[in-house]
Amino acid sequence: MQERLLTPEPYVKVALPVPMRTLFEYKVPKAIALRHQLLPGMRLKVPFGKQTRLGIIVELCHQTEWDPEHVKPFTSLHDESPIMPTAIMDLCNWASRYYHHPIGEVFFHALPALLRKGESDTFRSETWWLLTELGQKIDLSELKRAPKQLAFLNTVNTHPNGLSPHIMRLHDLQNTTAKALEEKGLIQRELRHFSKNVEHHGHQKQVPPTLNNEQASAVNKLVQSLGRFNVALLDGITGSGKTEVYLRLIETVIKQDQQVFLLVPEIGLTPQTLKRFEDRFTTDIVLLHSNMTDRERLDGWLMARSGKAKVIIGTRSSIFVPAPYLSLIILDEEHDASYKQQDGFRFHARDLALIRAKSVNASVILGSATPSYESLHNAAQNKFQWIKLRQRAGSAIIPSMERIDLRGKTLVKGFCETTLEQINTHLKRKEQVLIFLNRRGYAPTLMCHDCGWIATCQNCDVNLTVHKRANKLHCHHCGHHEPLINQCAECHSHEIVTIGEGTEQVETQLAHLFKDTPVLRIDRDSTSRKESLNNITQKIHEHDKAILVGTQMLAKGHHFPNVTLVVVMDADVGLFSSDFRGMERTAQLITQVAGRAGRASKPGHVLLQTYHPENPAIESLCTLGYEYFATQGLQERKTLGLPPYLHQVLIRSESVDEQQSYLLLEQVRLEAEHVIHHFNYPIQVMGPYSAIIVRKAGQHRYIVTFKSENRAPLHQLISQLAKSLEQNPLTRKVRYAIDVDPLETY
Repeated sequence: MQERLLTPEPYVKVALPVPMRTLFEYKVPKAIALRHQLLPGMRLKVPFGKQTRLGIIVELCHQTEWDPEHVKPFTSLHDESPIMPTAIMDLCNWASRYYHHPIGEVFFHALPALLRKGESDTFRSETWWLLTELGQKIDLSELKRAPKQLAFLNTVNTHPNGLSPHIMRLHDLQNTTAKALEEKGLIQRELRHFSKNVEHHGHQKQVPPTLNNEQASAVNKLVQSLGRFNVALLDGITGSGKTEVYLRLIETVIKQDQQVFLLVPEIGLTPQTLKRFEDRFTTDIVLLHSNMTDRERLDGWLMARSGKAKVIIGTRSSIFVPAPYLSLIILDEEHDASYKQQDGFRFHARDLALIRAKSVNASVILGSATPSYESLHNAAQNKFQWIKLRQRAGSAIIPSMERIDLRGKTLVKGFCETTLEQINTHLKRKEQVLIFLNRRGYAPTLMCHDCGWIATCQNCDVNLTVHKRANKLHCHHCGHHEPLINQCAECHSHEIVTIGEGTEQVETQLAHLFKDTPVLRIDRDSTSRKESLNNITQKIHEHDKAILVGTQMLAKGHHFPNVTLVVVMDADVGLFSSDFRGMERTAQLITQVAGRAGRASKPGHVLLQTYHPENPAIESLCTLGYEYFATQGLQERKTLGLPPYLHQVLIRSESVDEQQSYLLLEQVRLEAEHVIHHFNYPIQVMGPYSAIIVRKAGQHRYIVTFKSENRAPLHQLISQLAKSLEQNPLTRKVRYAIDVDPLETY
C-alpha cells in the first residue's frame, strides 16, 4: 500500500455506544498514521476497560487534556473512508446537545444495526439471470415437457435488463430451475451489486388525477419554495388529497435529480404508500422501517447514501439516513405522537427534520388534517407557511357528524339501539361500516361478581386485560400475561365477569348480530404477523359490505372508498384525561377516524356515542371543526402557561426501590433550586411527584418537571443537572431519563 504523510493530529476523539455524555480520546498508532488518512466518520476498534469496542471518529486533535502517557492507542481502523457523512454527524451533535443524551448512543442510533455490529458499508452482491444468444433463439415448444423451465424462460424474456432475485420471489421461480436452464446454455448468471428497483423502470405508470383549485394552488406555492429552507404546514382536511400534492412535488424533485424523504408515523402505512409511489414513478424508492430485516435496512440506507434512491419512505429514525442530494422532507400526519421516541434517545423526528433541512437548504412540508398545536402556533406566528386544503378531492364531500346521547339508554355490548339501526341501514345498501374503539383485547377488566376482586398485573398498578381468543390475561404496559381463569383468586367463586368492551369483544358481538356480513378487526393483536395488515386491507377492498372494527391504527391514512358510516363508540375517553394533551389527542383521533367516511362518491356519516353531548369540546368539534377547536385549545394553553407557550423538560426516575427513586429526584430538585437562585433563572420546578401509573414493570416511577418561557436558561440548567446525575452514586440503582419537549407528562 502506498504510504501517506504522517497524520498531523496524533489523537482522535471517539464516540462509543455507552451511557456517558462524553467523547473518548485515543492515541493514533504510528503504523496506522503512516498508511491511512484518518477522517471523522470512520469506525475503529478501541480498548475500553477489559473489552474492545467499535467507535466512530468524531474529531482529530493535536493535543489531549489527559496525561499523554495514560492515553491508550486505538486498536485498529475499521474503514478506509468515512461511513457517516458530515451532515449526519452535525445532526447527531445537535441532537445530543438538545436532548441531553449521551453522544455515543446518538451516533450509533443513526447507523443501521449491521454497521453498528461492524459490517462493511458495501452493497451485497446478487445473482441476476439473462438470456444467452441460444436462449433468445430457442423454440419455446421444446420446453413444453418442463413447465417450470418454460415459465422461468418466459419471465426472463419479459425482463431484458435481467431477472433479479426480487422478481424471482414474486413469480415463485426457483434457483434449481435457473441452474437447469444454465446447464442447457439458455440463460447466464451475472453478479451485480444490490439495486432496489431496477426491475420497475420502464413500465407504464399511473396517470395522475386532475387537481382541484386548492390542490393546484398548494402545489404552485410549494414548488416555488424548493431549493431553499422553508417550512410549510399543509393543513388539509381528511380526503383533501394531500398525498397527491406530495406526489406532484416529489415528481419535480426527481426531475431535478434530487432526493426526498417521506416520513410516516406507522409501519402499517409504509406498504400502501410504497405501492402508490411505485405505481407513479420510474425511480428507485426505498422503504425503511423496523419490520424489515437488518440486511434490507442496510441496503436501503446504502441506496440513499449513494444518491441512487431518489425517494426514501420511512418511520422516525429514517431522519438520520444519509442523502447527499436532499431537497425535500415531508412528514405525513405530522401531529402523530409516534414521531417522538418515548424511551432511550427521546428525539422528535419533526424537530430533527427542521434542523437537517436548514443545514442543507431543503424544504419541509408538515402535512396533517389535525395539525399539532405546536405547528398551528408556529403557522399562526408566520414561522411556517400555512397552506389550507378545505375541499375534498374529486366528488367526495365532508361527512356529517351526529352525537348519540347515551344517557339513560340500554346498551347492547356498547352500542345503543339507534347506532345498531344505522349500521344495519348502511349494510343493506352494500356499504361498509367502521367501528372505532381505542381498547384492544376482549375486555379491560376481569372482576369477581361476589367479592369484587379484580385481576391486576403483578408488576404494574393496572388491571389485566382479558384476551379470550388467546385464553389469557395480558398487561399492555409490561407484557406480563397469565392464563385466563374462571374462578376468583380470593373467594374462589365462579361468578367471574368481564367489565367493559375491547375490540375483540365488539368483533365477536357484531359477527353474531350481523351474521351475513364479514367483520374484520384491525388492531395490534390482529396485525402482529408480517403481511397481516396487508391481507386484512385486501379483504376490505374485496367485499362490498363489511364491518371494520379497530383501534387508532384505523385512523391513520387508510383509504377505504366504500366506508360510509363511522361509529366512535366512546367519544368521551379523553375528555377527563389527567394529561393536558388529552383533549388535543381525542379531537385528533375523532377527526381522523371520522375522515375515513365518505372518501369516494358516496356521502359519509359519523356517529359519536357520548354521555356528554353538550360538552363544549365535543360540540365545537362536531359543529365548527378541528381548526376552531384547536384555536380555542391554544388560547386555554396560553392562559394556563402550557406548551407551546413555554418549554418543558422532565427528568424521570425508576427503581425497584421506591424510596431511592424518589430520593434521586429530590436531590435533583434541591440542586436545581440552588442553581436557579444563584443565576436568577426564570424557571419553575415541580416535583418530584409520582407518575400516574406509579409502578410499571416492577419499577417505581417519579418525575420532576422544569418549565420556562426561555429555552436557553432551561437547557443550561439541564446540562448541569445531567453532569451531576452521571456522578450521583444513586444512579447505580436508579435509572433516569431526561425528556426534552415531552409528549407524555404523566
